[in-house]
Amino acid sequence: MSEQIEIHVVPLPKSVHIEQGTRSLRHTVVHALHSSLAPLAPIFEQELEAVLGERTGTGNETRTIVELNLDEAMREEQIKIAVAEKVQIVGGSYSAVAGGTAVLLQLMSNEGELPLCTVEDEPDLPYRGLMMDLGRHWHSTDCIRQTITFCRFYRFSHLHLHLTDDPLFTFPLRSFPQIPVSGMKYTRQELEDLIEYAQRCGVQLVPEIDLPGHSRQLNLSEPELFTSGIGEAHENAICLGNPAVLNAVQQMLRELCGIFKYSKYIHLGCDETKLEIFEQCPCCREKMKELNVNDAEGLLRDFIVRAAEIVREQGRQPIVWEGFSPAQGIEIPKDIVVIPWESYYHPADSLAEAGYALINASWQPLYATPTLKWSPEHIYGWHVRRWEHWWDQSKATLQPIELDESANLLGAQFCSWENEESAELELIRLRAPTMVERVWNVVRREEWPSFAKRLEASDRRVLQVLSGKPEQVKKVQKEA
Repeated sequence: MSEQIEIHVVPLPKSVHIEQGTRSLRHTVVHALHSSLAPLAPIFEQELEAVLGERTGTGNETRTIVELNLDEAMREEQIKIAVAEKVQIVGGSYSAVAGGTAVLLQLMSNEGELPLCTVEDEPDLPYRGLMMDLGRHWHSTDCIRQTITFCRFYRFSHLHLHLTDDPLFTFPLRSFPQIPVSGMKYTRQELEDLIEYAQRCGVQLVPEIDLPGHSRQLNLSEPELFTSGIGEAHENAICLGNPAVLNAVQQMLRELCGIFKYSKYIHLGCDETKLEIFEQCPCCREKMKELNVNDAEGLLRDFIVRAAEIVREQGRQPIVWEGFSPAQGIEIPKDIVVIPWESYYHPADSLAEAGYALINASWQPLYATPTLKWSPEHIYGWHVRRWEHWWDQSKATLQPIELDESANLLGAQFCSWENEESAELELIRLRAPTMVERVWNVVRREEWPSFAKRLEASDRRVLQVLSGKPEQVKKVQKEA
């Protein structure tokens, strides 16, 4: 990397070679040389306008040609950028090329000047996720769309939408139109518009209907079905002994897959299930006898297996939160991706040893809630193969869990839980990109002060992209 020019790009590309001279993006013509890349061109042009303002002129200005292309010989997320007489971005996939345009947005000066350079880049790990909690506080579609743009800018691979929880069930079910009994839900058209926008941005959405716990809205709306007539005693867990409930789950998941047609992963939830609820349910107890299992853990495992089968039938891959225990019993298939977050139900090291593919969502420091959050500096000091926690019941509290290279680790996810829309951007805008840096470049490339300077510059630019105008940005501070 050149010593003469500072590269304010997050995450930092693997290789940047700077030459003398610049090329302006103030007057550009974007050509998609591969037809599949055509939807990306107007997005990039709109973002350039948001940063540089209306690119008006006399008509005689020299226009910089930006070419977007695919190369099947390249790996999926590999990109090469060449800035010379024209600007060329070549990648192994649509999302890679989209990431290349995001690099240009960060690399250019406030006047739209790009250094003549070549950039070669590829992430160390494929999954770089951000989660929005849409099941506790209502978030407008404008907020979700803004978050998709944010993800595109920082080259997140996935945006996880936690669509349901006890307070809200925001997914619009045709099979159960009366759900939810309280709160709002998105229309199918609103979701389809967001899905298409994310696809054009190169960001994959991961939808989640959280089951079998966190399901109070289902129980309130259809108590005869989802609680098998027990009602409040079933609290926030659906009945797993009633065959009609599994049929209803099948309908829900098929609808979810139908709307989220581009999503490779479908999240099933499966965490924090109060197993004692099943122990007290006559219908669930009968199902336990039928399965020949000794406790409700077996019933939960059976549900995970069956729900995963439904998702697989739709050609998708199931994801669950850490929620089932290491206990012997009904086997959870190894093609289910697990997100260890608390290292309490089933710690990351145990899951890795069992052979599961993992995504790191370590509560500390990758969660942001209204009352608990960690500084960007803390996140920068974290490692993608490490799990930490503050809770004394977690295995990761006194001694963080460290996985070696043999673990099948896909990446990591930053989770914004229980936050209102008005707080989202402020909470994630410095923390989440810091996590992406540590997943894209697993080996830390520079010390915190240097990265903080780079993050601050990128933060100013992303606010321009999101708002269409420069904003005053506070410096990256250490936080308690």
